Amino acid sequence: MNNHVFFPDYKNSILGIPNSILSYYGAKTHHATLPVLDEKLSKGYRNIVLLVLDGMGVDILNTHFKDGFLAENCVAELSSVYPCTTTSALTTLESGLTPIEHGWLGWSSYFKEVDECVDLFTGNISGTERASKNSGIAWQVLAYKNLFEQVKEADSSVECCRVSSFGEYKTKTNEEVCNHIEKLCQKDGRKYIYAYHFHPDRDIHKYGRNDERVKADIVLFDRQIEHLSRKLTDTLLIVTADHGLTDSEELLIENFPEIGECLAKRLCREARSISFFIKPEFMDIFPKRWESEFGNDFILMTGQEALEKGFFGSGKPHNRVKDLIGDYVAIATGTRSLRSRNEKGEAKNFKADHAGLRREEMIVPLILIER
Repeated sequence: MNNHVFFPDYKNSILGIPNSILSYYGAKTHHATLPVLDEKLSKGYRNIVLLVLDGMGVDILNTHFKDGFLAENCVAELSSVYPCTTTSALTTLESGLTPIEHGWLGWSSYFKEVDECVDLFTGNISGTERASKNSGIAWQVLAYKNLFEQVKEADSSVECCRVSSFGEYKTKTNEEVCNHIEKLCQKDGRKYIYAYHFHPDRDIHKYGRNDERVKADIVLFDRQIEHLSRKLTDTLLIVTADHGLTDSEELLIENFPEIGECLAKRLCREARSISFFIKPEFMDIFPKRWESEFGNDFILMTGQEALEKGFFGSGKPHNRVKDLIGDYVAIATGTRSLRSRNEKGEAKNFKADHAGLRREEMIVPLILIER
């Protein structure tokens, strides 16, 4: 096996973060907590802040600012969940559940109710900017109780605050994220603050992992968070990421017609963790064709095998995961990604990607800052 390959380790993963937080507030946990985080939480801080920087894996952090404030306060390296992608990882951080339990298995999923592949966060038909026939299908089929609800049920006195581009405290920059956190922490009362920023992920996708613009992101965020930390009191600031990224070669399914003719539906989930829905007459032919083109870059298995092997974690499987996973699953171990063009004929043209099994996309930091 490739030395760069890292399988998800749910015993030492981001899954432990929300479960440690649930335990701290006296709520029921779903999985094991993280002892290193539990020890800090045991000090009884008034404010608990979880800040997620999208795409800031350990490799990205160490490449661009290994002597910075964030790296200095990194207490552990954690596995992401699988697939290591925003949709799956944020849902784990917001629920305390594994992907096999919550069912958010990637950016898009096929829903038989609407006979469409739908982007889960936006409700759009995959590859378009048009809403699905039922734009809320993901939330209807894959509903879950978020951490805020679980914390409030255990202790109604805790104020729960969401700081992000889609939260009640709206942000567009990391500076705005930090400003909101500072103001919220100055308020009286116990608080759990969940904050998220969509960079450096967007720049890494666009420019690649080693671009100077990515370095500028990391250095800026490092300094902003250090500045924020000096203004906090009685606060534990937890900084982590949903995943890292690996530089990748983007390929298009349209350029592989022998594989494309096997597909009954559009490629689903992720470009490096792909679900295939196969036409019945090609069920036996597809694996041979796939292996001849991509056998060195992806592990191919049936959807059922992928679920049974534990890639998506343990726990009671969501009652829809078998429908969502598809007939076959391709799991990236090399540096290639496979996508479909959008309805305008355009490609993403990403220089870097995630959702596969390479170490640089799977491993994220656990940064703990006590004030």
